[in-house]
Amino acid sequence: MKKLDAIHQQLSKQPAGTTAGELAKQLDLDRSTVSRYLNQLVKQGLAEKIAGRPVLYRPTQPEAPFPMQAAHSGIADLLKEALAALLYPPHGLPILLTGETGVGKTHMAQTLVQVATEAGHLSPGTPFITFNCAEYAQNPELLLAQLFGVKKGAFTGAVEDKPGLVERADRGILFLDEIHRLPPSGQEMLFSLMDQGSFRRLGETHAERTVAIRLIGATTEAPDTALLPTLMRRFSVKLTIPPLRERPPQERAKLLSTFLKEEETQMGVPLTVTEECRARFLSYPCPGNIGQLKSDIQIACARAFLRQLGHRKDQVIVTINDLPTHLRQQGPVTTAIASRLKQVPSDNIYEQLLHRHALLSQQGATPLEMERELQETVNSYIRRLVTSFKPGDSQESEPPLDPQLLQLLERTLSPWRDKLPQAAQSFPLKALALHIQAFIRQPERRPAQPVPSDLPVLPLHKKIARQIGRALEEHYRLRLPEYELDLIALFFSLDGQTDQTKQRCIATVCLTGEGAASTLESWLKKRLPAADSDVVIRSAQIDPFTRRSQGLVQLQETYDLIAIVGTVPPALTDIPYFPAWELYQPEGFRKLTHHLAKTRKPQLVQESEIPLTPKRVPELILQGLLDTITHYNPKRLVRLIEQEAPRFRELFDWTPEREMGMWMHVGIYMDQLLAAQLHRAQAKVTTQSPPAPKPPTAHLTLWEGFLQQLEQDMGVRFPPAAAHELARLSAEPPNRPISS
Repeated sequence: MKKLDAIHQQLSKQPAGTTAGELAKQLDLDRSTVSRYLNQLVKQGLAEKIAGRPVLYRPTQPEAPFPMQAAHSGIADLLKEALAALLYPPHGLPILLTGETGVGKTHMAQTLVQVATEAGHLSPGTPFITFNCAEYAQNPELLLAQLFGVKKGAFTGAVEDKPGLVERADRGILFLDEIHRLPPSGQEMLFSLMDQGSFRRLGETHAERTVAIRLIGATTEAPDTALLPTLMRRFSVKLTIPPLRERPPQERAKLLSTFLKEEETQMGVPLTVTEECRARFLSYPCPGNIGQLKSDIQIACARAFLRQLGHRKDQVIVTINDLPTHLRQQGPVTTAIASRLKQVPSDNIYEQLLHRHALLSQQGATPLEMERELQETVNSYIRRLVTSFKPGDSQESEPPLDPQLLQLLERTLSPWRDKLPQAAQSFPLKALALHIQAFIRQPERRPAQPVPSDLPVLPLHKKIARQIGRALEEHYRLRLPEYELDLIALFFSLDGQTDQTKQRCIATVCLTGEGAASTLESWLKKRLPAADSDVVIRSAQIDPFTRRSQGLVQLQETYDLIAIVGTVPPALTDIPYFPAWELYQPEGFRKLTHHLAKTRKPQLVQESEIPLTPKRVPELILQGLLDTITHYNPKRLVRLIEQEAPRFRELFDWTPEREMGMWMHVGIYMDQLLAAQLHRAQAKVTTQSPPAPKPPTAHLTLWEGFLQQLEQDMGVRFPPAAAHELARLSAEPPNRPISS
């Protein structure tokens, strides 16, 4: 856990407040470090600073999104105006709430009623009826019948008199969401109700009914065009709720804290969000507003909770791989500033750093965002230098370099080569020499003011840079400033500068980025030919529904990604994919090694895939698990799969590849559970279900029965939520996006 998250978590346990010194003792950290992070939490709206001697810090109390004391004065003013209209005698003034999808119109209506009730203006038993007109928009007659009631025989299927929601809301409040979905005739009927307090059930011609209701309408459309002019004029109070992007950052921070607290309560275990995830939640565009923010948080927490179930951890930590795909692909800064960051004033690296630092500071970027953006600025600068020395170019076309400087750098760096990570051992020496040469020969390019100190310099790289600085001082009688040493150190942080120098990589993927992917990684490391010892193996998470993976995108940027191995085929089509079931066969592994040999040459040869049919699934699962698991005999599992597979295949309509991936996932997951039980027999398992939509009963029942048989036959104990999650993963086809 990062220090910021640890300090925030410890502070949350002390709602009355504490000092930086007390927290430092509790966490065994330096007081100045704790004080710095506490002030950072204050800036993020996650903590409050109470002046005095000593200074106290306390966690910010989660607030409802629209309390009367809302941080955003505009929202508070809207709430007060709506409350005044709702309580206007004798039956209130009609209110129309407008705004984009997800801004909180329904919540505003609920808060109005809650505040009025708590203040004693409405009795606790006052009816509050809500109705979304979009639910029956395709059947206008049924829509009007639901709203106003129906007389027997009014239309086919109306077999009895039935009251509508208007009558149920008598002497109370009626909230109509998506009111623009009412047909013109329904809008006319609603106008009469608002104007005269009377209405007729659908099919009635003579009897008039009277009610006393307070009406609140809501729409995502422009009311001037979506509603009839007569109905539009009848709404005395029209309030527009602003979208999330137009509200201050403090409000989004409070919403984030509120929703995370709700998820933590549902899980029943402590919940922590890494600083990087928190920064993305606070900065991404979120076009669906509050509704999307809450949904994205729930998805991330559900994935983190699933991972926690398999590892018996006493807390849930949401990491970058748990975020929905659109959030993982979101850059570390907001789109509003991204274009401005690209508008570099010149090619001077120092001016570029100062320019980005100023913009990011104005944006209120977190330290992590600042580090990443400044590192990327340096990376881009190094890449431009590297392209000055393209392979195959004649020496005449290359930038002129001082040969003594190049030799000096080679001698100085020689003892450090083996201490650098493999990806940094082949860093562009000529590019570094060109940079230092420009610094020596062009004093006017040096910064007129100090370069930002936020550069993410590693201690080892700084030592190497200091060694270079001493060598330059001895040879050129030039002492490099501290900021220049930091910049030189960052030359060693750039992984894989060109396609020619990128290290080959095989990615292993599964549903969570752990489990099967980690097992495959270990299996491959033991079996790769000696000729391919340069190949690195990295695991990544893949979304089983969209089949996208931000981890794979990052691996493509860092390495020469030559193959992907796993239980779920990725959406990437330009990288050869080897299913795990195929790889565990001798024929499949030979195919992989043949492919590896081909990647040492310029051209890759695509092989034909081994056909997979449902009949081959049990045999291939057995072959795969025999080489993978260690804590049970896979033959017993395969026998049960052979017996039950037809039922699963029929219910979920699996393809053979999908079925293969699901059974491999179950087999490896069970091996991990048995390993955990062996080492921690008394491990505590939470009984909370993950905060995800409940799957159909038939799906859940089938998985519950299957897992019960495994528990009886294999002696494994599955967490209570395992069947729930497997049913959810099984029911969705791989190419269908996750629903909110």
